[in-house]
Amino acid sequence: MTRRVSNSLRARLLLLLFASVVLTACIQSFIAYRTSLDETNEIFDYQMQQMALSLRPGLNLEGYGGSGFRPEEDGGFEFIVQVSTVEGKILFQSSTRTPLPRRDSTGFTLFDARATTYKLYTLRHGSRLIQVAQDRSARRSLARNLAFRTTLPIMVMVLLLLILVWWVVTSSLEPVNRVQRQIATREADSLAEVDTRGLPNEVRPLVEEINLLLRRMRQAFAAQKNFVSDAAHELRSPLAALKLQVEQLRRSGSDREIATQRLGTGIDRATRLVEQLLVLARQQANPESAANAQPVEINRLCLLAFNDVYPLACHKNIDMGLVQTDECYVLGQEEALRILLRNILDNSIKYSPEASKIDFSVRSTARSVTLVVEDSGPGIPDSDLARVMDRFYRLPGTQACGSGLGLSIVKAIAELHSAQVEIGKSDTLGGLAVRVHFDAWRMPQTALASH
Repeated sequence: MTRRVSNSLRARLLLLLFASVVLTACIQSFIAYRTSLDETNEIFDYQMQQMALSLRPGLNLEGYGGSGFRPEEDGGFEFIVQVSTVEGKILFQSSTRTPLPRRDSTGFTLFDARATTYKLYTLRHGSRLIQVAQDRSARRSLARNLAFRTTLPIMVMVLLLLILVWWVVTSSLEPVNRVQRQIATREADSLAEVDTRGLPNEVRPLVEEINLLLRRMRQAFAAQKNFVSDAAHELRSPLAALKLQVEQLRRSGSDREIATQRLGTGIDRATRLVEQLLVLARQQANPESAANAQPVEINRLCLLAFNDVYPLACHKNIDMGLVQTDECYVLGQEEALRILLRNILDNSIKYSPEASKIDFSVRSTARSVTLVVEDSGPGIPDSDLARVMDRFYRLPGTQACGSGLGLSIVKAIAELHSAQVEIGKSDTLGGLAVRVHFDAWRMPQTALASH
């Protein structure tokens, strides 16, 4: 329980704010109390001085008997007044039970009498001494009462302030509690994003990062689901065909070589299909790879992809060449872009007839980089251009061996790099033209200097 409270932001805020308010109130109350005491003492001192000064001109003591009060009434007065001559003869005394000591010096002094301490003020006026005394215990009691009345409103305001602090903290953290309730009440397999409306700026980035994580998980699960369903759907036929070819191989006599060749072709097709499925799933499941993009030199990447597929072009006697290679850079993942280029070239080689031609060019402007692959093959009818990049879609009547995933992988990688794929007819070769448009990246001047 203690650890739960210590880890609670609401509890820590309330504890710190309550402690700050109470500590500040205590300091303020102490200062107000001491100030009130000092001011009350000054007022009492001023009162004693004014009482003594008021007796200077108007006190007629001729024929006065020395005291105008009966002894039994003396205890009800806090002040004692005494007038005497400088020789010590008492002319007036308000209390016979507490004679005031004779003081030659004027001003304030202290003396003890009747088991208590008195504060005495002495004033000389001609040949007379006017003395006014006050019981310090009664004085302190009155001063404390006045000081307490001064600090009482502070205590009331502290209670109101604590209630206000509790309400402000609770209402401020209500959006966080709402997010907590959203997450706590959702289903275990729900990856829906958390509502960020009304969240404070300090909490919103955290919730947005959680939403990004949920989005990546949702995409990863979707890619995994697609991979499983696609693999289960597409591998069923090749595996069944491999099984039949194995049975034919067992039964074949003189046709064993043909059966073995067919079996090898089926294995190659299944292997190629699995590789393409894995590449597609990996690209779809890693959308955050764009956040780790690095400058990629397109010319060098084109040469690598060109070398990857060049043996296939030679096998079909295809004239494949780099027509234009502008020096340029794009931001992205080098391996993914290499797969994109290789799949475009492989698709052109696969569906182009023997002794055909493929042109590969890199064109750059101040703002964009365009990769263009054109071939002299049969191309794609306009009616099929909208579906040609769908998974497992193949043109009707196509004889070439393929899985229908090549352009789907190109599309997935292009989307990760915020690039646009354009498929149409080649104006120069008459076949298919695939264009991929990237945003250009310019190398900083410092990097150019060092390079």
